[in-house]
Amino acid sequence: RLNGDLEARVNEEVQAREAAQLRAAHAERVQALGQLAGGIAHDFNNVLQAISGGAALIQRRFGDPVAVRRLSHVIADAAARGAAITHRMLVFARCGDLEAEPIAPAEVLQGLREICTYTLGAGIQLDLAIDPDLPPLFADKAQLDTALVNLATNARDAMPTGGVLTLSARAAYVSQHAAHAAGLASRSQDANRGAPQDNTRPANLAPGAYIVIGVQDTGHGMDAALLSRVVEPFFTTKEVGKGTGLGLSMVKGFVEQSGGGLVIESKPGHGTVVTLWLPQPE
Repeated sequence: RLNGDLEARVNEEVQAREAAQLRAAHAERVQALGQLAGGIAHDFNNVLQAISGGAALIQRRFGDPVAVRRLSHVIADAAARGAAITHRMLVFARCGDLEAEPIAPAEVLQGLREICTYTLGAGIQLDLAIDPDLPPLFADKAQLDTALVNLATNARDAMPTGGVLTLSARAAYVSQHAAHAAGLASRSQDANRGAPQDNTRPANLAPGAYIVIGVQDTGHGMDAALLSRVVEPFFTTKEVGKGTGLGLSMVKGFVEQSGGGLVIESKPGHGTVVTLWLPQPE
């Protein structure tokens, strides 16, 4: 009888713990869904602000065709970013596929500078550092644009009192014998390919030719503990409703799905550098 009572109590305790675990898991999923919904609402609010702001300026400057044309491009770009957000979510949910194509790095960064001029604010100085005569990279353009806008927005948030945002692009070549390591690339010349040879690179990056796009800010930076978590899904340092916690994880997923890699370096008080390694067309 004692054994039977003990077994019954153990079963009750096990069932109670399983029920508690299910409730905790459900609560975590609800919280994650709330963070996701709030972040998406924030992203779309940014798009709508750009559209409504551009429309308001057009109404005030309807007699200036040059300004109207420029502002109409801003509105069109904002609408395209909204569509890209939707596409990004579909890819994240495995309901959409990446559509890779050859892309000119200089055109991408120059287009991003045009967008950021109107969205980042007057306190942010935006510089370009693009190596001449770069070959194309191979990626989904809409996803790349969204990733870069996301990184530029993160950089802006890291510089609340203003600063310098530098967008860069260069070619790199990873040899068969390059060591697997994470970090920014130190470059030397590869005699066979005539391209910069990278001695450090994202871990497990396959040998081959890449375009390395950098987004560097002069913001407050991150310590090692924070840096180790920034690409975790749903992890965010922003206020409630100000971010999904999916931005960097989506950027990382997009770059790796494209056959490349992501590197993030940062130190408190010394800003952050994010580099996207994307393959060149074969």
